[in-house]
Amino acid sequence: MKKIYIIAALALSTLCGCSGFLDQDNRSNVPSDDFYKTAKGFESLTNSTYSSLRGLYNMQPQLFVAGTDLYADGKSQGVVMGQYTFTADIGIVRNFYVACYKGIQLANSVIAYGDLTENTSVRLQYVDEARFIRAWYYFQLVQQFGAVALNKEMFDYAEMNHERTGLAEVYQFIIDEFLYLCSDDSNLLGRTSSGVGRANKRAAAFYLAKAYLTRGWLDGTDYESQMDAIAQSTDFSNAAKYALEAINGEVPSISIEDAFDFNNEENNEIFWSIQFSSATLENPKTHGSYQQSQFGSYLGGSEKPRNKAIDGNFAPSLRLQQLYTKGDARLEQTFMLEFHEAYFDYYSAPTTSKIIYYYAPAWATDADIEAWKADDPNGLKTNTIISKTIADGGIAPSNGAPATYKDRRSMDYGNACIKKFDDPSDASIANRESRCSTHDVVVSRLGEAYLIAAEAYIKMNQPDNAAKMINDLRKRPGTIKSGYTAAMTVATGDVDIDFLLDERAREMAGEYVRWTDLKRTHKLVEYATTYNEDGIKEANMKGTDGKYKTLRPIPQAAIDLNQAKVTQNPGY
Repeated sequence: MKKIYIIAALALSTLCGCSGFLDQDNRSNVPSDDFYKTAKGFESLTNSTYSSLRGLYNMQPQLFVAGTDLYADGKSQGVVMGQYTFTADIGIVRNFYVACYKGIQLANSVIAYGDLTENTSVRLQYVDEARFIRAWYYFQLVQQFGAVALNKEMFDYAEMNHERTGLAEVYQFIIDEFLYLCSDDSNLLGRTSSGVGRANKRAAAFYLAKAYLTRGWLDGTDYESQMDAIAQSTDFSNAAKYALEAINGEVPSISIEDAFDFNNEENNEIFWSIQFSSATLENPKTHGSYQQSQFGSYLGGSEKPRNKAIDGNFAPSLRLQQLYTKGDARLEQTFMLEFHEAYFDYYSAPTTSKIIYYYAPAWATDADIEAWKADDPNGLKTNTIISKTIADGGIAPSNGAPATYKDRRSMDYGNACIKKFDDPSDASIANRESRCSTHDVVVSRLGEAYLIAAEAYIKMNQPDNAAKMINDLRKRPGTIKSGYTAAMTVATGDVDIDFLLDERAREMAGEYVRWTDLKRTHKLVEYATTYNEDGIKEANMKGTDGKYKTLRPIPQAAIDLNQAKVTQNPGY
């Protein structure tokens, strides 16, 4: 019986182990090789490739958000600064690297068996879905590691020789794949037919736009000169072109709150999401998403069963919450500003459960707060502690005492939690101790497509078009409070990369993009050292070789097991 070894490139099964996904639906005695040549087996292999995607979101999001301007240490200390103390043996980097290459080998297996399996109406569709997932994994790898080994073959043996492929070649591969996948020649379904859980043409156009945008910044300037200068003159115009293709003339039709609603996971805002439904998880208590349990203060232990669990690693920064100006309703749609007797009472008992804390916005005056108190038809605000947690200074809600914002982040109930990923289901509440949720993770959506186009226009020196994209995005229902339309309109002269990054923060708070956003735009060092509340210094961001740690280290185990000579990334 042929056995397919799922190995990470630059590593053998002793580093990453053989994937359990391949056999998850093969419960008969049929050999794998024959099984995958059947329609049922080929579908199983395709489903396993999708299942592999969860591996990147069933772990701490440190590689996506830590060490930036928007998130800081909460009750757990040292996580943010730990971002710049990584070594080549660090587990979180190794696990990410291995998960990507496992997924790539599963995708390669689907592509290879596409020529061998029985012909069905979905055979070519599944092959192109695997090509999408493979290109997506490579895009994750190059953003984190730079040049990586480009493997397009299914291994049925232990391959031990993998050289790092030039960065230009890997990016061109990613772009060529997505260029085909969003074309009329592709066998991917359209977004309407695919649903949000399958790779589709609009998601392919989205990632093509983002790949062009990211490559366009790789021009050899700033600390990115540590990487090859591979930008092409048409990258930003292509980024705008394919972002508009992903947008497809669609205007955002629902609010941020509705777009991320647990009970509305199939909606027009989303192009593609990583699925975590309980029906597809072997064990929802351990295999779910961690996204809802990030980005807030500690809310008590098992004695508070209807509060959600918060890891306390990535507290929203004061800067993030102060980026929302008066009239921007995304603040209250993104953050749990009204904390009831139990966290999830906001969803299950909004008119009967007392509000014990109100996290007043930074711009709130005494008159604003009094107006909020007066709007109380159900008598829920009588004894509410007004916490000016979002102000610089103010009181801590748990004890009503003055405290700095940095102090409050480490206190119970110290700052407002990001709520937009909440899963208020009974299963989620029961999974409190494992911190797992069955809420899908949105990774490709309409709002970001608008911001990709805006960023591309800024780089093409077309601030009028950039401002139009942002203003059109802000027409999303629920973004602007009544009476504030003029104040929320962006003027052409205000639009630059710094404004764009602020808008990405407002629109995409808690989504797993900030580290790559700052790295892409050459702002990582500036923003981390200027705004991070845990005191990141420029020296922290450099290795003993004097190079910035703007790439992750190649796992040492992968280097040691490789017969090819692999050079470690700068800074390590």
